Amino acid sequence: MRAAFYQGARTFTTGTVATPTPAPGQALLRVKRVGICGTDLHIFQGHLDHRVPKGGIIGHEIFGEVTEAPAGSGFNPGDRVVVEPLSFCQQCRACRMGASYLCYSLKVFGVDLPGGMQETWAVDAARLLKVPDSLDDDQATLIEPLAVATHDVRRAAVKRDDTVLVFGGGPIGTLIALVSRHRGARVVVVEVNRHRLEMLKGLGLETVGPDRDPVKFANEWTGGTGVDVAFEVTGHPAAVRAMTDVVRVWGTLSIVAIHAEPVPVHLYQMFARELVMHGARLYAREDWEEAIRLAAGGVVPLAPLVSRKIPLEALQQGMEQALGGGPVMKVLVDLTT
Repeated sequence: MRAAFYQGARTFTTGTVATPTPAPGQALLRVKRVGICGTDLHIFQGHLDHRVPKGGIIGHEIFGEVTEAPAGSGFNPGDRVVVEPLSFCQQCRACRMGASYLCYSLKVFGVDLPGGMQETWAVDAARLLKVPDSLDDDQATLIEPLAVATHDVRRAAVKRDDTVLVFGGGPIGTLIALVSRHRGARVVVVEVNRHRLEMLKGLGLETVGPDRDPVKFANEWTGGTGVDVAFEVTGHPAAVRAMTDVVRVWGTLSIVAIHAEPVPVHLYQMFARELVMHGARLYAREDWEEAIRLAAGGVVPLAPLVSRKIPLEALQQGMEQALGGGPVMKVLVDLTT
């Protein structure tokens, strides 16, 4: 079967590997779609070489069809599923606290362990969730990033009538904005990419473009008070520097982006306004379940986020396109072609 292999910074190759045999408790999937996300772009740039082995198979935004399932698993051949791509110990302090997605021995499929950029994949049935028929294959592939967004919004405790400023209008930032809006918050997205600004406006989201100062905007928008919640989803030092200046007294800062290097943070406002800053990583099972409900109900539109689909053999070019910052929102790898 075909698979794509990471060969080091900015290099992927496509080749063949033996079709896996499922171990006890595992289901066998025919992988149909895999999304390219920000973590994959970090992998592509070599930022995660301490976790991704040479020759590793990436891909953690996975949609597929069950071809074999263990007895009693609740899954049958033909079921359409997404994969919660986490392996955790269930014994460490984090797991006992209910934060298994932050397990001290956490392994992520598609990063630390082989992922979905392969035609057939054996994965624990316990990590599967069924996809409603109301979602097409492309939409189903976006359930994983939507689960990230539902987790981020839940962790930040966004509520009705909150003012929310999202730094970054890529796929995750856009989904955070849409989920926050669904909760009844007033949302504005800060973005510099013209294509993404038009897409955000098409989704009915208010934006702050590159010609406006987000700190000045936030103060004007809130009458000098500051927003209730700010999400940092850009990974850019300029957003990190600005974020503490846009939040109200006792407000919340949520750090969603991966920052490959340490960056300066203006901490005076943390002290002066007693702000709360937290990280937001991955998701719990309840976040997946909420994501599926929101997607299936059409509450969060997913189809507009898909910019293009590429075959597995074009993964290298797809990474370069996604990293180029042009007219791209979400690139999906179609393993059925």
